[in-house]
Amino acid sequence: MNKTSLLIRQHMLWRGLYFFSVLLINIGIARFFAAEKSGQIFYVVNNLALVLLFASISLESGSAFYIANGSLDASQMARFCTIWASAMSFIAVAGWWAVLYFSHSGYSSYPGFLIASFLYISGVLYTTYFTSLFYAKKEFGLPNKILFWVNVLLVIVLVLGKNQQIFRTHFILFYFSSFFLQGMLLNFFFFMKESSRKRALLPPVPVLKKVIRYSLAALLANGIYFLVNRIDYWFVEYFCSGKDLGNYIQASKLAQMLLILPSIIGSTLFPIFSSREKSGIESQMTAAIRVLLWINGAICLFVFCFGWFIFPFVFGASFSNMYSLFVFLIPGILCITMNYPMTAWFSASKRIGINIRGSVLALIVICTGDLLLLPHYGVAMAPIVSSTGYFSYCCYNFLIYRKESTVPLKDLIIIRKSDLLRIRSSVGNELLEPASENPFVQNPTV
Repeated sequence: MNKTSLLIRQHMLWRGLYFFSVLLINIGIARFFAAEKSGQIFYVVNNLALVLLFASISLESGSAFYIANGSLDASQMARFCTIWASAMSFIAVAGWWAVLYFSHSGYSSYPGFLIASFLYISGVLYTTYFTSLFYAKKEFGLPNKILFWVNVLLVIVLVLGKNQQIFRTHFILFYFSSFFLQGMLLNFFFFMKESSRKRALLPPVPVLKKVIRYSLAALLANGIYFLVNRIDYWFVEYFCSGKDLGNYIQASKLAQMLLILPSIIGSTLFPIFSSREKSGIESQMTAAIRVLLWINGAICLFVFCFGWFIFPFVFGASFSNMYSLFVFLIPGILCITMNYPMTAWFSASKRIGINIRGSVLALIVICTGDLLLLPHYGVAMAPIVSSTGYFSYCCYNFLIYRKESTVPLKDLIIIRKSDLLRIRSSVGNELLEPASENPFVQNPTV
């Protein structure tokens, strides 16, 4: 097994365990608070995620790009990220409180909620930045081990405290504190492992300007993509019932779980696409798309056949509509699965504008569809509209990519014998790698 295969396998194992722990937490919240109450909790998290998007300015994107191509020292950037995350946490919480106060939200008068919001915002900022810094250094195991074990601790707390009234009353404080603990641990261990010998404590100003310019461009792309994935939450909350919101958010979160593998491969391929060595990576990308599509397709088929029984059994009787909502999300899931390697390809070649335009197209489709259909047909139309938006985004990216290459559509869809070997080897000794070559990285020194 070469170094790259070991890195990818390590990433998949621990990232998969981390997201499994996230699934356990979601199930616990769903069963303890039922559809309506759990929907409110996740709706608050969704609103805070929007605050975080602007607070972060997608600094992790610029950091990863310039560290991967050797232009930026990771330790210097880590110090800058620490300063930025600390300052922006206070600014973001102040802005969040102002929004709550002027919207006459009851949360604004609850000091514990503002403390919890600060813990969540600062924790997620640190987690986002330092996970990206670890990845840029091709260290995939340690950050995901930290995230996983903190979540295991939260699961234990959930089990032990489920019958305690104080735990239920202050659940958000406990829940958001886990994000803060994750962020602090990632910060600590990164500086323990990475120490720069350079005298400068912070990145040189010219390099930092490049990082910020790249990050701001990524912020625009990430902001639009965030809305593409989550703006339907606001439409469902406005037009539908609390129970509908809880069912839809849980179905959407489960759909996002199926994007774990594509996101792992995308984040692993990004520094490879960003490197100076470009030989052979186009064939690696198309192989990645085929393998991801068939793996997720098989999982979706299983859920389609048995989800009608599994969802109410696992999440509780209040999630009776979750299955039908998930089924209509399946086409969108498969489109996003194919899209991940292509978006990493365009981003790594500094063509974020392509991703932005594709996201805008999807956002227009989703907003228009939700505004026209949800008031008349209810929550059932939300996944159909979202899947249509994801399909339009995937088609746009493929048409752009197709103009630059000779790859036919069938090469992205039709499975090959070599792909079956890759899938079989993913549970064997060499992850996604047949004996003769690595489908993602042909240069074993990367």
